[in-house]
Amino acid sequence: MSVLISVPADVSDTRAGQAEARTGLADTSAAKVLVMLDAFRGPKTVLGVTELAHMVGVPKSTAHRLLSIMVEGGFVRKIGGRYCLTERLFEVGNRAGSSAIRSTGLRRRAMPYLTELYAGSRDTVHLATLSGTDVLYLEKLFGHNTGSSPTAVGTRRPAHATALGKSMLAYASDEQVEAVMAGPFQRFTARTIHSADRLEQELARVREEGLAYDEGELRDGMHCVAVPILDPGTGNAVAAVSVCSFRPQSLKRYATRLISMARDLSRAAA
Repeated sequence: MSVLISVPADVSDTRAGQAEARTGLADTSAAKVLVMLDAFRGPKTVLGVTELAHMVGVPKSTAHRLLSIMVEGGFVRKIGGRYCLTERLFEVGNRAGSSAIRSTGLRRRAMPYLTELYAGSRDTVHLATLSGTDVLYLEKLFGHNTGSSPTAVGTRRPAHATALGKSMLAYASDEQVEAVMAGPFQRFTARTIHSADRLEQELARVREEGLAYDEGELRDGMHCVAVPILDPGTGNAVAAVSVCSFRPQSLKRYATRLISMARDLSRAAA
């Protein structure tokens, strides 16, 4: 039986609807500028005026005026007739302190473990947190054996479709789990979990084994194993670490090391 697979990752039409809703909440130039910046979060790094106007839900003339303000402020650069973000946004983003990972220093503490894991595996290593119903990638060390991985620092992927997401959902608050269980369950491959019942079964297995797996659920052929980093006080997941490879047989040997690493980092989260 053939399976119709939906468009992977970031869908501009969905973001356009969300952007229009946010713009309507506060119909000011400042609000529109923020929504315009948000439109650059997708996979395309360079966008045209017409495309941005559609995504944000404003007339082309308004989009052009807002972009001119952003260029003058140094947040956007014009390349021919198209636009991209500047290094200034990179600086601002890396100064953000709202994430629990940054404010507790866990992200900094995790780096030696991530580099050690990468050095021993040569596969791609991730550090991520749960943000709403998505996984938000905080760090990524690129492996030699992971092909074209559909992840990047600062991007999001639906939690139900990743080992990282499932490892954190197994130890998430009831509110976070309910939000994901409500759907929709976007499908990326024929293996992607696409029902609340199936996800609940998977989360129960994660709690029993302490490890979560992605068996080609986000991208065909890409396999990942992940462990959650828990807050010792609440028992809830604050982050997760994963190893990904296109050689699934290699991932089983990381299980003991990942569990030990998660235990150490969970103590550091206290």
